[in-house]
Amino acid sequence: MGREPLILEVMKMLKLDYVQDPSHGWIAADRQMLAFLGLLEATSTYSYQDQDLVWLEEDCDAPRFLSALSRVGIDYEIIETHTRVDAWIRSLERFQA
Repeated sequence: MGREPLILEVMKMLKLDYVQDPSHGWIAADRQMLAFLGLLEATSTYSYQDQDLVWLEEDCDAPRFLSALSRVGIDYEIIETHTRVDAWIRSLERFQA
């Protein structure tokens, strides 16, 4: 029997940051993980990036990411942060594949 890819062995329980402001929310994802899941090209410019971290917008990009994690057997826990003002994520660069 073949072994699981190393990334699957290491990432059995992924902790994901979720930041929500009064009008929107984003889940943080590592760019390499998005590439592994084949989601880089599918990620919209409604998401933001900060070096190797991509903040996936909650309406389409984040659900697609969460579904892909489940599909490959990676469990996750979402750690929520809420703010009453515009989130700092809005000041980041828009996502580019």
